[in-house]
Amino acid sequence: MRRALAVFAMLLLAGLSACGGGGGGSASPYTGLTTPAVVTTSNADNIARQAFQGGDLGASTTLAPARSRDARAAAERPMALTLVRILSGAANAAFPGPVAVRAPQPRSTASDTLYDGMGGWVAYTLAINDQTGAFTGTFSFTNFHGDGGGIIDGPVAVSGYYDAQAQSITEILFNFQSVHIVDGAEDVTAVGTVDLVSGTGGGSAILNIVFIDNVSRKTLWLSNVTLVDTIGTGYYDTTLSGRIYIHDYGYVDMVTLAPFHYLTGNSYPSSGQFVVTGKDNKKVQLTVVDPTQYLLDVDTNGDGAWEVTAVVKYW
Repeated sequence: MRRALAVFAMLLLAGLSACGGGGGGSASPYTGLTTPAVVTTSNADNIARQAFQGGDLGASTTLAPARSRDARAAAERPMALTLVRILSGAANAAFPGPVAVRAPQPRSTASDTLYDGMGGWVAYTLAINDQTGAFTGTFSFTNFHGDGGGIIDGPVAVSGYYDAQAQSITEILFNFQSVHIVDGAEDVTAVGTVDLVSGTGGGSAILNIVFIDNVSRKTLWLSNVTLVDTIGTGYYDTTLSGRIYIHDYGYVDMVTLAPFHYLTGNSYPSSGQFVVTGKDNKKVQLTVVDPTQYLLDVDTNGDGAWEVTAVVKYW
């Protein structure tokens, strides 16, 4: 885990690239509602779950207690975090040491195939100019397993820049045209961009990406969403903020009030809290009580008070 995530702390923002407001130019693959979501008692659990998890597009429409599988998905590892972990791991494998040491001659091509030890691999080809520090290329994933979970398939265009003097990557951008990702019960196609950002003790990413559920064909769009991942000894903390468009409901703005705290190797957090706001300032707040249950608070009229409170158990 430490080695696969080490590159994450070296990556700096590449600057938001054009993904057309949700992945891939002017013709966005997002096909859902684009108006503000109307938060109600009956849909609050779904909205909170889908906003946090970012891939569970087959949810029920009933507030707690929810069905077992739906409830488990509510506070599992976010799809955005799974994706970022996979990408940082692949980048670390391609650049395991100072880039300036390994860089080929100007405009030459570097290529290799890296195996994950679980039957998957990623083949990469990079054209690197060690005079300017610019590189472009492709990572082609085949059943590649991330250290933090998830499997990815498909080619991803990459571009970036390294600082030969500092001997570190200063920029990397992943551009998805159509990549298949499976994480537990979630099976999606990703289209858009991910920019990785440096941070103390971890890192962060800015995502402009659309997930297409490969079963329901529903879509979810992370629009300028920032994910912050702080790595500690035996744990990691994750926050999410930004706007997310949920296929059946429209968009909400989400803010993490307390980081979601995961023990290393666990898919369920032991604590954390975030709130999403929809139309007319109506909100739903999700608070993790412990690794087995979470609390939902719903403001159904936008007055800042919680009219409905419910406890949801994961199983």
